[in-house]
Amino acid sequence: MATVLVIGSLAGGTGVAHAGATEIPKGFLLTERAAAAGPIVEDEEWWEISNSLSRQLALNPCRTKAKPRDGRVAMRTITYSTSAPSGSGEQLVLYRSAKSAQAAFRKLRADLARCPRQAAAKGDTGSRFGYVGKPLRVGDEALSVSGHFYKRGKRDREPAELEVVARRGAALFVYSDVGNGLAAGRKIVTQAKRMTKKVCDLPGVCG
Repeated sequence: MATVLVIGSLAGGTGVAHAGATEIPKGFLLTERAAAAGPIVEDEEWWEISNSLSRQLALNPCRTKAKPRDGRVAMRTITYSTSAPSGSGEQLVLYRSAKSAQAAFRKLRADLARCPRQAAAKGDTGSRFGYVGKPLRVGDEALSVSGHFYKRGKRDREPAELEVVARRGAALFVYSDVGNGLAAGRKIVTQAKRMTKKVCDLPGVCG
């Protein structure tokens, strides 16, 4: 697929990169080749690839359902799930400008503070689920986020989910892992660092 960007001025990662008919090239995401190959064990693991712009960000602390209108121009989401259950995800969002990507990242950070805990499951009043985020030195800005169950006000030590969300120029990307414990944290940080460099191959993303 061709990627066409009409580039405006960029300064310090906060300028505007005006996008025209923008697409993410086929095979661009780190897990895309494996996802395109399909399951290794039928009925026990599943891949999904979506280019829908209307999907929520993979990290959605407030469980927002409204259709996003945040200036995104291209998006690809890859999810991997198993019957364990466990899974992982990779999501890349390109925005019409670095300023729009900054705003999306700022909103996500605010949502983490505004909606720290949500009901874990319908009818389960004794358990809630919430996220804890901390800054991470990846790209222009990033967060390392862990999702935990809370019971009687106490947080489970072992996270149920791990996410890294990062921004580089006009791109925002999320790497996630579910059900594989703290050891998966290093893997998704490494993936985010790789994508931090890779997105700059797309014209206009990094200025």
